[in-house]
Amino acid sequence: MPSIIDVNTIFGPLPEAAADLSVDDLTALMRRHSVDACCTLSTIGVLLDHRMGNAATKAACAEDPRFIPVATMNPQAFYGGEGPHLHFRADGFRLARFFPGMQGWVPDYEPFIALVRALEAEGLPIMVDVSRPGEATRLVQCLGVDPAPLILAGVDEDTLAEAVVLMRAHPNLFVETSHLLALGAIRHVVEHVGPDRILFGSGAPARPMAGALAAVRHSGVTQEDESRILGGNAARILGITLPSHT
Repeated sequence: MPSIIDVNTIFGPLPEAAADLSVDDLTALMRRHSVDACCTLSTIGVLLDHRMGNAATKAACAEDPRFIPVATMNPQAFYGGEGPHLHFRADGFRLARFFPGMQGWVPDYEPFIALVRALEAEGLPIMVDVSRPGEATRLVQCLGVDPAPLILAGVDEDTLAEAVVLMRAHPNLFVETSHLLALGAIRHVVEHVGPDRILFGSGAPARPMAGALAAVRHSGVTQEDESRILGGNAARILGITLPSHT
């Protein structure tokens, strides 16, 4: 059985779901579905204050080594210069994630571009949520995708064609699977850009982990490609090693 890394999980208060997503819920899902590791962050860093949120993320990840800490920062609070963003990797974060739709800014927002440029020296992969047609295009146009990998989160059937065209033009662009639930969507990406550019993500516990796993396992790709999608690609990009299962 392949190792599984979920690159898209969260915990904490989530008003849109009228819920407080607990770490215990996430660990229970990991145990139930034999997930080896989860990239995760506290929603406090998205909704309220990134310093408090990143501290909560680090605390949760210190309690469970299966959690991979994800940093975040609201560009609306970024004025340039020195700051904690210059030390994300030194603080143990493996990924930086941004939420334009939830926070009310657009991909070509100049503080966001300046923040990403400041993060380039960190060499962290960057994940950005895209929810509407055109957002991924604007994101790539204003950022490019070098030197760090750029991961599109939330791509669905309405934005899949856009993502595939961009991925074919930019080899350092990736997509996670949390919204690729339509029949044939994951296989379509594999056929057009290859199996090495897709990362398993669920959005758990706000979204069902079981459904996201089923979408990969019943996608019609080969077992080797499935193994890459479920964990191999993420391990490579994040620079981590997980035990193999037999």
